[in-house]
Amino acid sequence: MQTFNIKIGGEAGQGLVSVGNILLQAITQEGWHLFAHQDYESRIRGGHNFFQIRLADEPVATWEHEIDVLVALDEATVTLGQGELRPGGIVIYDPDVLGDEAKKLVDQPNCFGLPFAKIAQDLGQPKIVANAVAAGAVWALLSEDITVLHQTLEAMFGSKGEKVAAGNQKVASAGFDRVRELAGSRPKPAKPENPGARLLLQGNQALPLGALAAGLKFMSAYPMTPATGVTEYISEHGQEASVVMEQAEDEISAINMAIGASFAGARSMTATSGGGFALMTEALSLAGSAEIPIVVINAMRPGPSTGLPTRTEQGDLRYAAAMSFGDFPRAVLSPGDVEEAFYLMGQAFNLAEEYQMPVVVLSDQHLADSHVTVPPFDLSKVEIRRGKTVSGTEAGPDYLRYKYTEDGISPRLYPGWGEGVVISAGDEHDEEGHLIEDAETRQKMMEKRMAKQKLVEARALEPVLCGADEPDAMLIGFGSTKGAIREAVRILNEGGCKVQGVHLPQVFPLPESLGELLQRPGRKFIVESNYTGQLEELIAARFALKPTGSIRRYDGRPINAQYILDKLRGGVCGGQ
Repeated sequence: MQTFNIKIGGEAGQGLVSVGNILLQAITQEGWHLFAHQDYESRIRGGHNFFQIRLADEPVATWEHEIDVLVALDEATVTLGQGELRPGGIVIYDPDVLGDEAKKLVDQPNCFGLPFAKIAQDLGQPKIVANAVAAGAVWALLSEDITVLHQTLEAMFGSKGEKVAAGNQKVASAGFDRVRELAGSRPKPAKPENPGARLLLQGNQALPLGALAAGLKFMSAYPMTPATGVTEYISEHGQEASVVMEQAEDEISAINMAIGASFAGARSMTATSGGGFALMTEALSLAGSAEIPIVVINAMRPGPSTGLPTRTEQGDLRYAAAMSFGDFPRAVLSPGDVEEAFYLMGQAFNLAEEYQMPVVVLSDQHLADSHVTVPPFDLSKVEIRRGKTVSGTEAGPDYLRYKYTEDGISPRLYPGWGEGVVISAGDEHDEEGHLIEDAETRQKMMEKRMAKQKLVEARALEPVLCGADEPDAMLIGFGSTKGAIREAVRILNEGGCKVQGVHLPQVFPLPESLGELLQRPGRKFIVESNYTGQLEELIAARFALKPTGSIRRYDGRPINAQYILDKLRGGVCGGQ
């Protein structure tokens, strides 16, 4: 695999995301695979932010430390980014924003000064199009031809008028020509031989797309970083699929609205992050008791409290598995990449409706905000299973909403569809749904509900494996560590180690087959982004196994392959 890394740094409000988005679209159109992630502070303006793009001739699903091109829109990027450059790496900077000390750092042959705003203004364009100058400058290091970049700018700005699109193209050409003049002839990054059709998506787009494909009909939510993108996507596109989207006044209202819509028969969900999820726990317990299906996306960020609201962590796993107070059936899924995010949403809705219970889909900021190219989704793989339902003609006046059954799943009638009356309550109840206090009914109803948990456990999603079939060591993780583990496994195996990666798309209840994998000889390392080792705890509680070691990160930054390899320090096989 040949990769090429571009890092664009600056303050919030300087347009670095605009530069990144222009390049993302053009890189995808040109045929490369890519993975891109953002690092941004929780402030409207100021602070150091960056947008990093990794392009390759093969699919990529994680980021690298070393960079080939550094685009500095501010002084801090020059100061902080120099140590990340590969030998021969290029710095493209704006000399108008540098102080004397920073100017000394860029006094090198591989550093090219382009006054972005001045170039735009000299060409009769407003300062705001300076980001197109930067995009053109980077494109000169990727391709000999600017045509694709021009097409991208036309697609992005054409709706604002021919003059706006032409202005962006003009200044992009100026940046392109200037870097070609300064850099001379350089090898360009390798491209895939047969690129094929691909989508460019973030996790916060794949999750709602998966929900729409799975038949979502109602969503209610209150904005909370980093889950807000899911809400925005449904707000923008949901009407095309006849979805009702409601922005609630808070997270408590949001989940109760979604539960109400689900009670009426609509596939429903909400999306939030840690603090909002905490507010939803009483309603989740209601859904568990009343056996109402509901899907909740929890996009994790570092806590406790507000923590680091724009950064990433996997610190809610234990909380999501507990979900709420009292015993009731539940499941927690955790996609590891954009493609899996799409398909797992269908699994989440099917689980929720087949077992009439809450299902949490754990995302995190890294997955939510990162961009990746993926093959077009196969809609034939999306199966909609509504579970054990009864029609209005089948449900007579003797209908029992919580009828005792061998598998614990009571036939579900949508209210108003027949003569039967659907009664639900948060208090303990009998088969009809009426409140009770006696011990015998309580015990039977609890056993009925929890019988479903055994079925959920028996059908738990299988681990996703990569690497050696008979390994000497395993790297085990969940969520957005998937790409980092996969790449670390590839590097270790290429170096002579026999290593297997184990990704868990379902983290509660854990699949029985994981226990079988853990019984195999060899060392086991748990990779996760939290302080206490929450996945390690769940595995120990389920299988009574202590791993060889743990690789944890909890500084708000995402794990990548190099981080895993550095932490192993020869622990998998000597010298690797």
